[in-house]
Amino acid sequence: MSKDSDSFTHYLVVGEHFLGEALVVEKVSDLISLAFVKLALSGSKTSTCFAFVENRALVPKILN
Repeated sequence: MSKDSDSFTHYLVVGEHFLGEALVVEKVSDLISLAFVKLALSGSKTSTCFAFVENRALVPKILN
């Protein structure tokens, strides 16, 4: 887990749609990780949930 609990390390992408950012908590298998997901579906309002996510839906976030 990241030292800075507020930093998200991956984007959650399904198809060509950006759903939000994810902080991977634990890799369960090669296909699935357990992650905190901060959704960006409701504009300025964001919500955080705890979800199992397919690893291929996680795209590493590039720091600028």
